[in-house]
Amino acid sequence: MAQPQLVNFPGKKSKSTLDTIRARHSKELVIGLCGAVGAGVKLLNKQLQEELISADYHVEHISLSELIAAQFENPEETLKLNGYERYDKLQDLGDDLRANKSPSIIADMAIRRISIIRTSLFGDKNTPPTTALKIDKKVAYIINQLKNPAEVKIFQEIYRNNFYLLGLLRTENERINNIVQEGIKKSDAYKLVDRDRKGKDDFGQQVETTAFLSDYFIRNIDKADKLKASVTRFIKLVHGVENITPTRNESGMFSAYSASLRSACMSRQVGAAISDTEGRILSTGCNDVPKFGGGLYDTDNEEDNRCYGYRTGDCHNDKHKGLLRKQIEEVLTKNGIDGSTKLAEDIMDNSKAKSLIEYSRAIHAEMDAIVSLARDTTTSTVGKILYCTTYPCHSCARHIVAAGIERVVYIEPYEKSLALDLHDDAICLIDDKKANKVVFENFEGVSPNRYSKFFAYSKKKKKNGKAIEFDLIKEEHMDTQPLDCYGDYELKVVEMTNELVGEDNFIQYN
Repeated sequence: MAQPQLVNFPGKKSKSTLDTIRARHSKELVIGLCGAVGAGVKLLNKQLQEELISADYHVEHISLSELIAAQFENPEETLKLNGYERYDKLQDLGDDLRANKSPSIIADMAIRRISIIRTSLFGDKNTPPTTALKIDKKVAYIINQLKNPAEVKIFQEIYRNNFYLLGLLRTENERINNIVQEGIKKSDAYKLVDRDRKGKDDFGQQVETTAFLSDYFIRNIDKADKLKASVTRFIKLVHGVENITPTRNESGMFSAYSASLRSACMSRQVGAAISDTEGRILSTGCNDVPKFGGGLYDTDNEEDNRCYGYRTGDCHNDKHKGLLRKQIEEVLTKNGIDGSTKLAEDIMDNSKAKSLIEYSRAIHAEMDAIVSLARDTTTSTVGKILYCTTYPCHSCARHIVAAGIERVVYIEPYEKSLALDLHDDAICLIDDKKANKVVFENFEGVSPNRYSKFFAYSKKKKKNGKAIEFDLIKEEHMDTQPLDCYGDYELKVVEMTNELVGEDNFIQYN
């Protein structure tokens, strides 16, 4: 019987096939940083490097600004620029690369740099550069910093569980003040913030949408000790030490996220949860179609009349905006205006008409959570906390105010919302916290997509009942990524099985 072509499989030998396979896990970390201009990523980077080094990691820092500048003439001169000129120049160069090469090209260059560094540190000079180098060393690569969702997605696809995105949050007022302290005019600071938040097209910087992809969110409030504590907690969670449990905000947001998965909305899944001040979840909600008798349609209903598959299976909001566009076209045509079809499309695409949301059949997640609690006469919404995966729209905002909610915590931004513009008498952001106003604040802590892994039960005590003492230096990160593909592991099991019980003489399968 022909022997399989086994890959080089160094590592801990064991009679247990499972232990042998588990020993082939990567100990590398790839940590991307994302923060809007003025958020203070430089300090975050410093604190992160210190924590990783104390956990016995070899740390490599990769500056995307340097990689961007290197693709154009006079990179040294670009990197010597200061203030507004430096920010503006690098934004231009980054946009140019994404538009003309690939949306993920800046991340692609960082991935190439990681490969070069790994080979330089641990490779053999006789190994071909196209050979994948697999190591079991504790190495951390800090990517400073990601600004576009396409950059995050390529890192997630390549490094899977080994990749973490750290989102640094700071309110706009705080960021403007920080930029001005660099000697930049306030008017220029606002230009930088606006462009950084959302560039003119998909190839520009999209920090607002990029940050919400984070695995862990940190708020920078200009207190180095608090920032350090947040980074320390993140590193401990990554390594599963000290039996850390969720904060009330983390549990509340995870409840909201779990609720969002019930939604079959064709536009997006949004979830909400209402808790009391002690963290007890009182109700949850998602965005979907209401049914007679209360609540929403779901998969257990005998008749499921949600939009997907209902009548024509159309998104009714989009359908009625299409009818509005047609009405505008008819008015233009009736008034003898040439090119009415194209002009009607321009009006819809470049006006607030594009952001209309009232034609949807779905109730929003926040409203569902509020009315769900209203059906329970044992408690009320007054003085409660609402967690929502997405910033509330202005329609939900007025219901939140009227319901007596005192605090709203959210993750994803929502550009269409005019909540603060329409209700600044009753709503404020966390940095402008005032009495008699509902506070809207960014979520801080573990993202729902890592919640289960970080907080799932693990062995906490020895046989004698004593708590297990963790040593961060000896621990590897808990959500590890295999070094090899399943085909490699399959062949290793074949090899070990042949050694233990002899070869399988089963007639070749045809």
